[in-house]
Amino acid sequence: MATTPNALGGFELMRYKVGILVLAAVLPGVQARAQAGAGPQAMARVFDVTAYGAKRDGSTPATGAFARAIAAAKAAGGGTVYVPAGHYQSGPIELVSHLRLEFDAGAIVVFPAQMLPLTNGRQQGIETLTPVPLIGGHDLEDVQVVGAGTLVSNNADWMKLHGRIKPGAGNELGSANGDNWEKLLLDLEAHKTISEAQYTAAAEELRPSFVRFMNSKDVVVDGLHFEGSPMWTVHLLYTQNAVVRNVVIETYPGVHTDGIVVDSSRFVHLTDDYIDTGDDGIVIKSGKDADGLRVNRPTEDVTITGCTVHHAHGAVTIGSETSGGVRNIVASNMTAVDTEAGIRIKSRRGRGGVVSNLRFSNWTMRNVGKAIEVTNFYMMEGETKETRVAMPKSATTPAFENIAINGVTIDGAKQLIDVDGLPESPIDGLRISDVIGAGTLGAHLVHASGLELHNVQLNVEKGPAFLVEDCPEVELDHIASRKLAKDEPVVRMERSAGAIVRNSRTFAGVGSDVLLSVAPKMKGMLTTEDLVASPDRSVVYGDEHTK
Repeated sequence: MATTPNALGGFELMRYKVGILVLAAVLPGVQARAQAGAGPQAMARVFDVTAYGAKRDGSTPATGAFARAIAAAKAAGGGTVYVPAGHYQSGPIELVSHLRLEFDAGAIVVFPAQMLPLTNGRQQGIETLTPVPLIGGHDLEDVQVVGAGTLVSNNADWMKLHGRIKPGAGNELGSANGDNWEKLLLDLEAHKTISEAQYTAAAEELRPSFVRFMNSKDVVVDGLHFEGSPMWTVHLLYTQNAVVRNVVIETYPGVHTDGIVVDSSRFVHLTDDYIDTGDDGIVIKSGKDADGLRVNRPTEDVTITGCTVHHAHGAVTIGSETSGGVRNIVASNMTAVDTEAGIRIKSRRGRGGVVSNLRFSNWTMRNVGKAIEVTNFYMMEGETKETRVAMPKSATTPAFENIAINGVTIDGAKQLIDVDGLPESPIDGLRISDVIGAGTLGAHLVHASGLELHNVQLNVEKGPAFLVEDCPEVELDHIASRKLAKDEPVVRMERSAGAIVRNSRTFAGVGSDVLLSVAPKMKGMLTTEDLVASPDRSVVYGDEHTK
């Protein structure tokens, strides 16, 4: 039987009728969810800020227009607040649940420095009053801040309004913020009662985050371009099920303008972001010192992938605010350029917290300070230098355990690897593998228990390629160097009972031709296997090689 191309055959007709019946059955539920503000139907309702008074030439502040458009979306059960191309100026934008805030390509919104209202929040690991964020809110659900628009705020202007105290001039330690902030920190550590007036005085010295979600879930930040920031750029605080992707953050050299801060949050995915910042690029935090131990909320279950970080302190940093614990973090397929550190894991005495189950894989780094840094001797502005003598362990002693770093290529570093644990709490179960790097200094490994290095080649200008101190049961497997200073060994080792070195070699004419230089007191404490070096140069015991 001949049919036209648009005719319905028997099977297609039956499927069509079934579809009508299914649609009739589910439509009431769809309508109910739409009325509740859930699902794509709610987001399809569009509220253009220019219809609520925003001027596309920036001639008047658009703060009220944003508020009116968001209120209209809330009243409708949710929707999209749309910002078309144009130049706008705005104060803080407070978000609501079931909202999509979309900045179109060509939309440029400038947020000038100003004194802001205060709200409950967390600043540098301390629960306190803080300025409201430029964009954000608390106790939110189902929120998206997206688009190809540009959000602008000048860090230098904010620093004039809320400057930090630099070391000297009667305050040798300096401060990240001001005197009232430092007094608040000291009083909290002393477990003193803090008055509302004291919290307010400290808060007035603080700068806001650009975007902050607090106590929220199901949030997305996607596609935006940030130019400058008052302080942290994207701050996820006590938030779960969050995605930050395809954003460009350019805040260098702004003070404390960390790119993305994941703070006592879980189920977070960061992907395909470019970050050029004056502080840490991507940083994982969970509270600081006594206040962080009181709150005791970890950051956990975070994936970071496909990001490029430029000019940052650390490309991906854990800490130093680790009091609530950090666990189950993966950072893969990353590029770091001109950063002070590449992979940076840091804490200090007083923080407490357990940092565990971290994995960093497939990294490239170029022209960095410390390529891989794992330390419990970090010192923040306003903090004093810690003694290297063992102290009694307590709830305020941080612990690092089960950390894997593999597949790293380093093209130029001041130091390739720096591992510096506490004598009373050595770093436990750190495994570094498949690393090739060129730099000024090699690896300095101190106070790490059960440390493993596999397939690591470090080509250095000064010192041995690997300096190992106080690392019981360390295992070095397939380690080498193709570049060393004259008379330097590949490995220098002290006070590391139960050490194993195997499947390693020297290269002719490199350094002193000594593979392993060991302190005399380690005789009988070292196991070697399949070492390749010039005769009598595989293992040398002697003080002249352990200075």
